[in-house]
Amino acid sequence: MDKKQNTWELIKFLITGAVCAIADFLTTSLFLKITEGLPNTAQSAISLLAGFIVGVILNYILSTFWVFKGAQDRNVTKSARFIILFVIFSAIAYGLSYGTYELCRVIFQNTANVNINDATIKYILQFTFWGDALFWLYFLAFFLKTLVGLIWNYFTRKFILYRRKDNQVKDAE
Repeated sequence: MDKKQNTWELIKFLITGAVCAIADFLTTSLFLKITEGLPNTAQSAISLLAGFIVGVILNYILSTFWVFKGAQDRNVTKSARFIILFVIFSAIAYGLSYGTYELCRVIFQNTANVNINDATIKYILQFTFWGDALFWLYFLAFFLKTLVGLIWNYFTRKFILYRRKDNQVKDAE
């Protein structure tokens, strides 16, 4: 694969990541509202899991049919084994992402006395948050958790799940 193809693939992966992150962000924010009243850790886990599920489904579709299109045989990408591996690698990304978010939540709670779980979809849709530390700390935590997941997902998809057929031939020789 030449440098231009690699660059275009990375751009498409980043666009996919942004689309999935937006879907994840909105879903997570919505579920933070739905789970209000639960303990913070449970609220985070449920909300992030809901965002994760939406993101994984969208990511699978975009990765398979747009980003890595042609890198792997269609029969392979539709197989139960491939989908299970995709979900397992995504679940590991969720664990890494969740850990990052929870670490941020605890740090922000203990240092700035801010509970980022209060940044629910209702709060975000009011558009009065721009100068508010709550929004920016939530955004920072969400950005960091997304970045960790993005890095993990890119490498597992590029080098394990969607390995190019030409790489497989070279490996077999």
